[in-house]
Amino acid sequence: CNVGAKQPEEFGYYFWWGGTVGYKLNSAGDWVSAKDGKSFSFSSGNCLTYNKSTSQLQSAGYIDSTGNLVAKYDAATAHFGAPWRMPTAAEFSALISNCDTQWTTRNGVAGRLVKGRGAYSSKSIFLPAAGYGYWAAIYARTTGGNYWSSTPCSDSSNAWRLNLNSGNFLRDNHIRSNGRSVRPVR
Repeated sequence: CNVGAKQPEEFGYYFWWGGTVGYKLNSAGDWVSAKDGKSFSFSSGNCLTYNKSTSQLQSAGYIDSTGNLVAKYDAATAHFGAPWRMPTAAEFSALISNCDTQWTTRNGVAGRLVKGRGAYSSKSIFLPAAGYGYWAAIYARTTGGNYWSSTPCSDSSNAWRLNLNSGNFLRDNHIRSNGRSVRPVR
């Protein structure tokens, strides 16, 4: 399941890259902290990793020598404990290269069914189209999904993500201050 979800088709919480609190929409459709219910918006001013180079991220203790988030800033580890963690950009590439995907619905929720090949053909996961948070709104919910990796880009504002919709299943990068889902691995 996504962090903050109880079932594979639930969207769960949304995180800015390097954030561990998690945010959700309340009944009025406003972003609130999953921790204390306080109002929030996904903006560059609220994202502590925004506009920081990889060397600045490493100096500030956000990433380790491998270039990935340390446990303290990893949303999966923060919510589930070690050995759970966010996938790396390289692991997203491996998932794309070694799996077949299909746009489908599960319990009425659109998303991508990801099935392994060969010895892993009996293994699968469902990634719901949870959309993403930007400022005070949610976009592409039910038509697309974005999942953070633990790997920043070398520029000062983006990180690698898994991007999915009815026509695509790919790894690309986007601005760290947007709210995205996290699917933990171990």
